[in-house]
Amino acid sequence: MKDYISYKLRQAHKKYGSFGIILLIISIISIAIGIYITIVFIGKISTSVRLIESGESIDQQLTGVIGDFIGGIVGTIWSFAGVILFFLALRLQSKELSLQLEELKDTRLVFKTQQFENTFFNLLKNQNEIRLNTEIKKKNYNYETQSNQNDYTRGNSAFEEIKEILLKEKEILESNLTKSKKAKSILEADSEIEDEYWDKERSEKFLKKFKKHYSISYDLVEDNPSLYPKIIFKIVYNRFNNQLSHYFRNIYHILLYIKENEEREISANVVNEMNGDKVGIYINNENIAIKGIKEKFKKYSQFLQAQMSNTELLLLFYNALFFPKAKKLVQYYDLIENLNIDDLLFPDTDIKYYDEYTDKMEIIPKSSLKSRDEIMEI
Repeated sequence: MKDYISYKLRQAHKKYGSFGIILLIISIISIAIGIYITIVFIGKISTSVRLIESGESIDQQLTGVIGDFIGGIVGTIWSFAGVILFFLALRLQSKELSLQLEELKDTRLVFKTQQFENTFFNLLKNQNEIRLNTEIKKKNYNYETQSNQNDYTRGNSAFEEIKEILLKEKEILESNLTKSKKAKSILEADSEIEDEYWDKERSEKFLKKFKKHYSISYDLVEDNPSLYPKIIFKIVYNRFNNQLSHYFRNIYHILLYIKENEEREISANVVNEMNGDKVGIYINNENIAIKGIKEKFKKYSQFLQAQMSNTELLLLFYNALFFPKAKKLVQYYDLIENLNIDDLLFPDTDIKYYDEYTDKMEIIPKSSLKSRDEIMEI
């Protein structure tokens, strides 16, 4: 019995709250007082009041006193109790309406999440299809038929082929830089230098070819090693533009879709806190709700990253250098975090492209790449 009463009290407290229970008790006491006063009053006048018989007239003065007493005192007390009960009914109705609105908000949030995920995973599926259908063509000479024939490579093998070409272009650039340095020294010499191959005319021609091939003069490259990876990747990208542009453009739009939804949810959270609909909780000056939103959408970017090989991440690393908007999203979601520093063309200088920076009051954190020794540390 005690447990049942305790359960009922908890239910009442949950339904009405502490203030509501106090008002409810007051209204019950008021009704009880009204009943008690009425009973006592009737008991007091019962000795001097009797039922009228047929033919007798009503004593209007006496009945008026009785009516004034009951209506003025008991009626007032019961009216007070009625106002309290009416207020409690309105309060309870308002609370139920508030709960319904919260349920509606939760339902709407669930629907928005489902809608976002449906679109996101469709984009992810489309990205995988683009990767599998990426195809490059190579011309090889067939000595049996003594003619050129086309060989096709698709999917992961195609990206591996592009990576190999990227590494070859690195070797070619390093060789051309050495030759350009030699050519420049000959042009700057006061007298003709005796050399089996180089002279001033040939040196000048080589430097012009360097500028035409790489679309930048050797003078601008000579003291700026950070330009080397851009020069190399630009050559490879121009060669495979049809294949790579579609692939990277779709990655950018997936990341943009994630970021737009993240910002929309953060803005809604800020508005709710400003309106007082939600209480902001801060730990170490960081809003916990906003941190949770960012972590949630970071997981979606990790789904994208999980589908990409290290070779794809390497190509993405250099492709993003030419597109600031794409680079911002790649670095914001740290999409290249699983890329090994050892795989970079020039590890010491290339990693600096992804240092922390600020864009329109937003801090874009540094990408945390590691070497193989750090990853496989014993």
